[in-house]
Amino acid sequence: MYSKLLKYDWRATRGMLGLLCVICLGAALAGGGTMRYLIWASEQTPESTLLIVVNVMAMIACMLSIVVCGVAGQFLHIWRFYKSRFTDEGFVTFTLPVTTHQILLSSLLNTVIGMVLLCLTICLCVPLWLLVGFSGVEGFFPTLWKLLPQIPQMFSEVIRKEEMKYFWTMLVNIPVGFLAEIVVLMLSVTIGSVIAKKHKILAAVGCYYGINLVLSFVSGISSIATAFAAESQANDGWIMGLFGSNAVILLVIAVGGYFLMHFLADKKLNLT
Repeated sequence: MYSKLLKYDWRATRGMLGLLCVICLGAALAGGGTMRYLIWASEQTPESTLLIVVNVMAMIACMLSIVVCGVAGQFLHIWRFYKSRFTDEGFVTFTLPVTTHQILLSSLLNTVIGMVLLCLTICLCVPLWLLVGFSGVEGFFPTLWKLLPQIPQMFSEVIRKEEMKYFWTMLVNIPVGFLAEIVVLMLSVTIGSVIAKKHKILAAVGCYYGINLVLSFVSGISSIATAFAAESQANDGWIMGLFGSNAVILLVIAVGGYFLMHFLADKKLNLT
């Protein structure tokens, strides 16, 4: 039944998610086209000021479109979580022969999968944009083909450097922070749905900002404590400590937030 529930959540969001991915790729192609024109126009005399302004505005619009799609993807999954768990549809969901853990994990996993796919699409938009944008530069592709075989060697030389340990430590914070952010959003919706009979969305928004205010305070205290500890160290170990402590805090937020959400959904939620 859990797999069916997950499949149902995926089917409810895949259409809009696919559309957002297509919009991102289309915006990248269009943005690359405007960039190519601007590069070409910079080499021409006289330049058409009106067309340049139009292309600059179009490029900004393409950038904003990709950003909006990223935000819309997050909103799509959180809205699906709210609609399928805390509305009339939620009453049916909680009567299925599945546990509260399975109900929450289904939505959490669906959100993670959807957002990872959207993030990968947005990451793909960057090289696609640049590839189209610089395609009009003379000798671009021959130079690119020469550089491509050298990239693995350049990458291997970079990762062997001593300073890369800070990069890898910082990189750990990305997936943990990503998961913590999703859990905080879902927790805010859960709290808002528990404490408010009406205007649950407004209550969820207020909870989200309240939670982030507390987390910002805790993060600030942790950073200050790490900075004071750095005074007694003669090396750069405090940097590793800063990233490490931040990762631990984010992990605690993700795990603690999930179990609090489970407690509220299992013990305090009343959909009748």
